[in-house]
Amino acid sequence: MEKVITATATTSGDNTVAVPHTTSTNSTVVAIEDTVVKKRWRYWLAGILLLSAVITALWWQLPAFRNYVEDVPSTFYYFLIAGFIFAMIDGAIGMSYGITSTTFSLSMGIPPASASTAVHISEILSCGIAGWMHQRMGNVNKKLFKLLILPGIAGAVIGAYLLSSLEHYAQYTKPLVSLYTLILGTVILLRAIRAHRKKHPAKKIKRIGLLGFGGGFIDAIGGGGWGSIVLSSLIAGGRHPRFSLGTVKATRFFIAMLSSLTFVTVLYHVHWDAVLGLVVGSAIASPIAAKVSNKISAKTIMIAVAVIVIIVSMKSIYTFVSHIL
Repeated sequence: MEKVITATATTSGDNTVAVPHTTSTNSTVVAIEDTVVKKRWRYWLAGILLLSAVITALWWQLPAFRNYVEDVPSTFYYFLIAGFIFAMIDGAIGMSYGITSTTFSLSMGIPPASASTAVHISEILSCGIAGWMHQRMGNVNKKLFKLLILPGIAGAVIGAYLLSSLEHYAQYTKPLVSLYTLILGTVILLRAIRAHRKKHPAKKIKRIGLLGFGGGFIDAIGGGGWGSIVLSSLIAGGRHPRFSLGTVKATRFFIAMLSSLTFVTVLYHVHWDAVLGLVVGSAIASPIAAKVSNKISAKTIMIAVAVIVIIVSMKSIYTFVSHIL
C-alpha cells in the first residue's frame, strides 16, 4: 500500500492549523469517494423513483409508448445489465467504469466511437453530482482545477473528433482501442498486486496542463481513463489525495459533457440502445453501490476486472490479426 504525507486541517477559533500525518493513499481515496457517494445516493433514489413513476404512467396511459418499449432492441437490456454491474464495480473500487464499459461495448460489436459515446453520456449526470458534492465539501483545489480543465477539454474534444472521423475505419481503430484497454487492464492488475508494497512519495508533477491534455485525449479515444491516468499520476506525484480526487471528479463532468457533445455532433449514427442501457443501468446501481462498496474486497474485484479486460482485449486483437494473416 502506497504511503503519502498529507495534512489534516484542524480549526481553533479563526485559525486553521495543518497537522501533518502519514496515511494510506488507496484507503484515503476510497474513504473520500465512499463519503461522497453515500451523500449523493438520496438524489439518485429520488430520481429513480420519479423516473419509475413517469414510465409507469406512460405505460398505462399511452399505448404507443407501450408498443415502443416492447419493440426495444435486446441490446438495450444487455447494456442495462452491464451498466448496472460496471457501476457496482466502480462504486466498490472507485474506478474501471469506463474501461469495463468500453471493453464490453467492443465485444458486443459496437464501434469504438459509439462505445466511447455511450460511456461518456452515461457519466455526465454521475460526474456532475460527484463534482458538486466535492465542491460543497471543499475538496476541489481551484488552482489545480484551472490547470486541468482547459487542456483536459481540448484533449477530450480533439480525441473525440478524431475517433468519430475514423468511424468508417472501425475495423482498424477497434484493435488499437483494444490494445489500450489491454494496457489499462494490465495496469489495474499490477496495481492490485502491488497494493501492499510501500513506496516513498515522489515529487509533485508540475506539468499539469500536459497531463490534463493527455488524460482527456486518451479518455476520449479509449472510452475511459481520465481518473485512472490523471488521478493516479497526481497522487503518485505526491499531491494530496483528497484534493486530487475532488478536483479530478469536478473536471470529469466537463470532460464527459464536451466529449459526448463532440461525438453526437460528428457521428452519423449513435447506438442509442447502448447509450440508454448504460445510463439507466448505472443510475439504478449508484445508490446500491454506495451501500455495498465497503462489503466487497476491492483487491479481489480489481484482479477480476483486470483479468476479464485483458482476456477480452487479447481476443479482439487476436481476431484482427488472424483476419489479416
